[in-house]
Amino acid sequence: MDITNKLVSVVIPTYNREKYLEEAIVSVIDQTYKNFEIIIIDDGSDYKYVESICKKFENCYYYYKKNGGLSSARNYGIKKAKGSYIAFLDDDDFWRKDKLEKQVAILNSFSDVDCVHSSASVVKEDGVETGVIIGASANKAYKRTGYVFWNALGVWVVKSPTPLIRKKVFTKDLLFDETIKVGEDIDFYQRMFYRHKVVYIDEPLAYYREYADVKRLSLQKEKYIGIEKKMLSNFKKMGVKSLITILRIKYKLAKSIINKKGVKKSNLFLFLFMPSYYIK
Repeated sequence: MDITNKLVSVVIPTYNREKYLEEAIVSVIDQTYKNFEIIIIDDGSDYKYVESICKKFENCYYYYKKNGGLSSARNYGIKKAKGSYIAFLDDDDFWRKDKLEKQVAILNSFSDVDCVHSSASVVKEDGVETGVIIGASANKAYKRTGYVFWNALGVWVVKSPTPLIRKKVFTKDLLFDETIKVGEDIDFYQRMFYRHKVVYIDEPLAYYREYADVKRLSLQKEKYIGIEKKMLSNFKKMGVKSLITILRIKYKLAKSIINKKGVKKSNLFLFLFMPSYYIK
């Protein structure tokens, strides 16, 4: 068996969004790394479009499930995946042709690394690049490689179309939280950082599409409220028991809330002695 040619399972969830799906699939088909399977999860769409698109391509497998949200669809795809490595791609994003080749090479070379991620280029609705890159600034890129948990918590996460992850990472207590409808990636990747080392490639290997659509979950900012409380609960469910570690996590999450809301840390006592006040 050629260990350098491991199978990559590409999980693409879709729900009532036909417009960009084929472009996303083609960006996988066109990869320079060819040993992959594409798993399309139709998360209970109201009309049929997914299967007919999937049938156009080899190694593209269609699954339908009752609507349960993005976390549910990704977890379903993980269970169906046969590959040693798993990549996620949203149905309105797409990849640069050498994405998988670059990332597979790193996972093959470094056994202590379990996830490779990168920056992403923002594109307009028509797929034309805007010139905006989302990722680390040049002087901070090094902070996104290694054991990044403490510098990432409450600050940054993996950009959604960029990661390649070893399948072994997805254990029973480290999956996407299906009760979180918006911000599920924030919760998952922060918890993944707690257990696993990562490598950051400081170049845009994926394209992230931005456009005005009220149905886009990333635009529904009000639904992010309370995500920190869920994260804290999930850390405890993962077996994080050290009181000092839990307290440090609380401080980081409380600081994140304060920064996002523009709350002045006027009550130093609350912040220092009751960080849970901000989280709840």
